[in-house]
Amino acid sequence: MDSAEQRPPRVLVVEDQMMLGMYIVNLLEDAGCTAVGPVAHVVTALPIALHEPLDAALLDVFLIDETVLPIAQALERRGIPFALVSAYSRDHIPAALRTRPYLAKPFMDREIRSLVSDLVSRPGL
Repeated sequence: MDSAEQRPPRVLVVEDQMMLGMYIVNLLEDAGCTAVGPVAHVVTALPIALHEPLDAALLDVFLIDETVLPIAQALERRGIPFALVSAYSRDHIPAALRTRPYLAKPFMDREIRSLVSDLVSRPGL
C-alpha cells in the first residue's frame, strides 16, 4: 500500500461562493477526505495547484473575475485529476475544459461524493 492509499485523499476546492465552498468542504470531510480550501481566487489557488500534495480537485469554472483555466492547466501538468462544478452549462465552459468531468450546480450530496470517488479511484469514499 503506497502512502497515498494510507492517508485520506487531499482534495482542492476552488469555489468563489464561500458558503457553497464550505458546504463542499464539509461533504468531503464527511466522506473521509482532507479538503484543501475552499479557495476563491486564482492567485491563491495557483500556488496550491502547483506545489501542494493533492489527489484531486473540484473547480468552479468562473471565479469572481477570471476562469480557473490556469489552475486546471497546472493540475493537468502534474497529473492530478479534477472535475468542474459549475452553474454554467458545458457549452459555456472554455473549450479547453469541456472534456473534463462536470457536475452542474445545484447538485446532490451523493453526486459530489461519487465524483470525488471516481477522481481518486476509491469506490465508496
